[in-house]
Amino acid sequence: MTETADRSDTPASPGSTEPGEPPAAKPLGRAGVLRRLLDLYESPRYLEIGVCEGFTFDRVEATRKVAVDPEFRFDHVAAAKANPGAEYHQVTSDEYFAQIAGAKQRFDVIYLDGLHTFEQTLRDLMNALHHLQPQGVIVIDDTVPPTYHASIPSMERFGRLRAWLGDTNEAWMGDVYKLVWFIDTFCPNLTHRTISNNHGQTVVWRHRRAQVTERSVTEVGSLSFEQMVLEEDVFGLRPFGEVRRELRRDLGI
Repeated sequence: MTETADRSDTPASPGSTEPGEPPAAKPLGRAGVLRRLLDLYESPRYLEIGVCEGFTFDRVEATRKVAVDPEFRFDHVAAAKANPGAEYHQVTSDEYFAQIAGAKQRFDVIYLDGLHTFEQTLRDLMNALHHLQPQGVIVIDDTVPPTYHASIPSMERFGRLRAWLGDTNEAWMGDVYKLVWFIDTFCPNLTHRTISNNHGQTVVWRHRRAQVTERSVTEVGSLSFEQMVLEEDVFGLRPFGEVRRELRRDLGI
């Protein structure tokens, strides 16, 4: 299933640049990252899981755009008529991958921003990999929660704790961060880097790694916020410019 978790294209701190990127002083948001990845492909095909109000989806351009969300917060029927190159599927991500996406359907960039739990985002990643072309890229949103309560997998409990603390920051990221540890251990055929100059997105592409850290599934599933903070090197934090250069080198694009 997916959650209506899309937010506005939140800016971030400046980072390094490369040809085709904005000046370093310009904030880097969600749509900015996706646009610069889509620019790597001649006729890009784009899939977004977790669209909500469409803030990010509407800000990216692609030859083919597919939006998936169980509850769009806009008139998706009218949007489909106004955007002939876009598809809007008001279903859960599980339903989309199981019943709608064609077996041979492939995308160049897939953006995962659905329900913010480790288990659901892991399912979304496994399904997305089947529909990712060999030189494609997956972006996993909200992998670096800024506070303990932002990392709670229950949105309801997050809200209650945030209110008790008097915290005005509404950013809920859940325990999606555990997925980075899962990839690091169980997916040696994937390389991942987490963007350091925005709110925290992990970029994943197919490139075999020589080193794999030994962990059990139980250890990954029980990873605490404290461990995440103390072992942040697992994120592979890099400015987006470096991430983009590395994946271009690895994928030959």
